[in-house]
Formats: sequence, C-alpha cells, structure tokens
Amino acid sequence: MKTRAIRGILTKDLKEFMREKTTVFWVFVFPIMLISVFGLLWGNPSPATVKVGVVGDGSMIVGAMENITLDGEPLFEVTSFTNESKGLDALSHGSVRALLVFPLGFSQNLSKGVPAHLTVYYNKGNPEGYQIARGTIESFFSEFSERIALKRAFTTAGNLSPAERELVYGIAEPISVSTLTVPGRGTDPMEFYVTGFIALQFLFATMNMIGVGTLTEIEKGTIRRIAASPTTPWDFLLGKILSTLTLIIASIVAGITFTYITFHTPVLPGVLGWVIILLMATFSMGLGLAIAMLTRSIKATNAVVNIVSWPMMFLAGIFVPLSALPNWVRPIIEYYPIGRAVRDLRLLVMYNASPREVAPDILWLGLASLSTLVVAVISYRWAIQRLSR
Repeated sequence: MKTRAIRGILTKDLKEFMREKTTVFWVFVFPIMLISVFGLLWGNPSPATVKVGVVGDGSMIVGAMENITLDGEPLFEVTSFTNESKGLDALSHGSVRALLVFPLGFSQNLSKGVPAHLTVYYNKGNPEGYQIARGTIESFFSEFSERIALKRAFTTAGNLSPAERELVYGIAEPISVSTLTVPGRGTDPMEFYVTGFIALQFLFATMNMIGVGTLTEIEKGTIRRIAASPTTPWDFLLGKILSTLTLIIASIVAGITFTYITFHTPVLPGVLGWVIILLMATFSMGLGLAIAMLTRSIKATNAVVNIVSWPMMFLAGIFVPLSALPNWVRPIIEYYPIGRAVRDLRLLVMYNASPREVAPDILWLGLASLSTLVVAVISYRWAIQRLSR
C-alpha cells in the first residue's frame, strides 16, 4: 500500500468531481433543495383547523367550539347552514369535513339535564380528512360531556351527605385520570427530514459514485496503466473509497449546516451517530461496488442501484414514519442496514437515546457492512483478474 499513490488518486477524483457540474448538483445542490422543500412545507407545522358545518339549535356547542384554540389557532371553523340539505351538499363537496345537525330543543334539553341527541355526518371520500375530523370531534364531545356531567353532579350533591356526595361524583366520573408531564427534549420535524436526507445520500449518491466511478476508470484503461506502474489496483480502490467518503461526508455536513442556518434546527449526530453514518457509508460503498463489478456495465449499475434504492426510500422508513407503515414492511426496516441505521440515528438525534439502546444494532450494522464490503472486494479482485488476462 503506497500512501502517495492513494493520496494522488484521492486528489485526482476530487478535482474531476468539481469539474463535473451535474455530479456536483446531485451530491450538493439537490440535497439542499430537498431540505429546503421539506422545511418550507413541514418544518413548522401548524395545527389543522377542522371545518364543521352546523344546522339547527346548537348554540351551546357552537360557542364552546369557537372558543377552543390549539397553539393560538382555532381548532374548529364553524359554518352555519339554514337546512340539512344545504349542509350535506357542502359536506359532499368538501367545503366542510363534518356536519352537526341539532334537532329543535337541543340546547333546552341540555340545560335541563334531559338527554340531548344530535347527528354528525362525515364524508369518507377523503380518508385522511375523515380520520382527523372524526377523531377531533369525538374528543371534543367526550370532554364536553364529561364537564357537563361533573357540573350536574356538583349541583345535585350540594345538600347530600359526604358519602352520598362521593357516590354521585362516582356516577358522573367513574374514573379520574390525572395527567402530568415531565420536562423533555422536544423534537423538530426537520430532524426527521435531515436524517432522511443523510440516508438518501447512501441510497443513491454513494452507490453510484463508487460503482460508476470505478467502472469508468476501468473503461478508460486506468486500471491497466496502474498495473504497469508501482501503484497497485488496491491503492486505486482505497483512493476511490476515500474520495467517495470525503465527498459524501462533505455533502452531509453541508446539509446539516444549511439546516441550522436556514431553519435554526441543530442536527447533532454525536460520536455514536457518526459511527452509524460511517457504517452506512461502508455498506453503501460495498453494495455499489459489488453491483458494478458483477454487472460490469455503467448503464446496468445505474439501473440496479435505482431498482434497489427507490423502493427502499419508502419501505425502509427513510421519509415515511414507521408508525405509518404496514406491519409487513417492518422486517425490511429491521434487516435492511440503511433502514435500521437511520432508525437508530433518529433515536440518537431526536430522542436522546442512550448508547446502550442502539449498541446491539451497531454490532449488527458492523457485521452487515463488513460482509458487503468483503463481497465487493472479492468481486473487484475477480474483475481485476479478468483485465490482466
């Protein structure tokens, strides 16, 4: 192994990279554009206001709805309709997400303590809007009913003995739940997207750079010329690995810095986080090189990398939260190294997980990365032997 030769290959690759404007765009500019889009769309999420239509005598309910705010924004936007037909028409066209129909005398029954009934219509044509509207409205009525019941219990129990008063309170509120909070570090949506951007670099850029870059040098005859010089093909490979790693780490640092400057979100992987990033890099470079050496074609390498990486961008939890993925996808996240690595990286960055929580995964990721790299080196050696014949 010749340090001077490795350094020369590294320097050559970096200079060639800077001359390739298209590659510079995909490695540095595109990730920053991606982070910008995520930050502008979802970096500072605002509470979702539920549009509700109202028909009939529901002044008490409507008044309570209009006074509820979440993070300074109204939780409900109430629109009144003169009749049920107009309300249902607005619901079917998506102008409102739910329609509350109050029968005549609803408020009077509620104030007297008589059971008050109403009908709520939902539009299931928009599944996401249906779930949000139904969950929000049912939570509202649950809380409202509980407060009404307790108020009636206090009124009823005024002249009763302590034992009888406790019984009335128990009927009104069978279970009393105390809600407490503990101080903890809040999460920022940008942390999720930046860690996803880091994984994305290893899904596409790293594999293509090491694989296509090596094949390009082989097609240009660089390996044959190296064989006739003191530099060995293994010096070339190490230089190629170091140049790829240098550029990708520089891209990640640029993305993290841009996120902090633009969105004021510090994404700090820490020592263990950088270990995970290096393991992802090792796995990605090993996989990309193995694909290139086995296909022996630049076009085929690009195709295979895309076939492998595009599904994993969604199935490995890169940009889709684990909670939103179906159960059959979970094994992919567990056993695909980049999916498992980005999950651990998020545990460290977003939730301050202890090293003990991710230590078993570090060992597994290390073995997977080393195994992939061994396959890549064997494939590279096989390709070199073919060239020397």
